[in-house]
Amino acid sequence: MTTTLERPARAVHTAATTTHRQTLGRAIRAEWIKIRTLRSTWIGMASIVTIMIGFGALAAAMSTGSVTGPQNGGGGGPFAGEGPLATVLTGANFAVLLIGVLGSLAGAREYSSRMITATVATVPRRWQVVIAKTVALAAVVVPTALVSVTGAYAAGMGILSANDSATAALTDDGVLTSLLGMAGYLTAIALLGLGLGSMLRSVAGSIGTVVGGILILPTLAGALLPDSWDKILKFLPSSAASSFTAVDTAGSSTLSAGAGVAVLAAWVVAVIAAAILVIRARDV
Repeated sequence: MTTTLERPARAVHTAATTTHRQTLGRAIRAEWIKIRTLRSTWIGMASIVTIMIGFGALAAAMSTGSVTGPQNGGGGGPFAGEGPLATVLTGANFAVLLIGVLGSLAGAREYSSRMITATVATVPRRWQVVIAKTVALAAVVVPTALVSVTGAYAAGMGILSANDSATAALTDDGVLTSLLGMAGYLTAIALLGLGLGSMLRSVAGSIGTVVGGILILPTLAGALLPDSWDKILKFLPSSAASSFTAVDTAGSSTLSAGAGVAVLAAWVVAVIAAAILVIRARDV
């Protein structure tokens, strides 16, 4: 007769699974991790700072004659008649082009790599994806724009002052407004690029639209179209920005500073809203 001993049952331990409700805050945190861990983000931001400060310092030096160019024999320089503030912000046009490209990449990059499918699977409320990308990009661009503008102002005015040329103090009328306005304009162009990239889902298409449609075409339209079009052209993004910055306007008339800020902000809100509608209506 045999006796069978029962083996004691093993204790089964199940790992507790913690689920978190998807919120806009978590979506913003995820996009912030993405953008800050990309090497191209910091290379692009460093390039903007370098362009703004470098071109501002070079323009100030050339305007005083301390640095001579091919057509500058030391008699005032090619920037002498534009005013000290416009001189030190000479690099703004190049920075605007570059930051528009970076914004377009931020909006369209995930579509070319198909990473957007994982993003919308993680964040089912698709409007949160666009808002989170907007907030994350603005968190990088705003301090970069402020550092670029203030650095260009400090370096350029220092060179002008050292050469006994006319300078513009922060307390002078319109100087601080123009500096803060330029930082805001750089941020707006980056967000417009992001919105267009999300809508068009193409890096090349969004870059072409930002550079050609927003930055180059309005200037050409102002030069080629009759004066009767100025009432329409002044509502374009670049023309609206010219009311509170040193950028060129499309046409001969501009809005007031407050109206220019409102129009540019409306452009940004409209493009971001359109990007939200597109990502909700179309498959990724």
